[in-house]
Amino acid sequence: MEKRAYFLIGDWLACASLSAWAAWVAGLLPSTWPMAVEMVVGMIVGMVAVMVAMPPFLVLFGALEVMVPVMLGSMISSMLPSMVPGLRQESGTLLAWGAGCGLLAWGVTWMADRLLHRETDA
Repeated sequence: MEKRAYFLIGDWLACASLSAWAAWVAGLLPSTWPMAVEMVVGMIVGMVAVMVAMPPFLVLFGALEVMVPVMLGSMISSMLPSMVPGLRQESGTLLAWGAGCGLLAWGVTWMADRLLHRETDA
């Protein structure tokens, strides 16, 4: 992953905004389904929504650096509405939690990248 500020800020922006978008789209699903079914369907719906919105970020910041953490963040954040039903009514809180999940996914991905490349960076 890139270490320059332009790419770091772009990756943060992509992860936060697209994961929040995935959580919001998954929050539109009906809440009458069983939680396990709703989580799986929400994850799929969130990933599809992110795939539609991701191309501008891919062009500007690189495909691999954006796609891996964003897809992880969108899968996690789009399961939120089914796990915490109260978030569905508060869209601002849902968007904030979705963005937080995206940033957390970016952090995990960045740490894994650092661990995998620690011998070659020296």
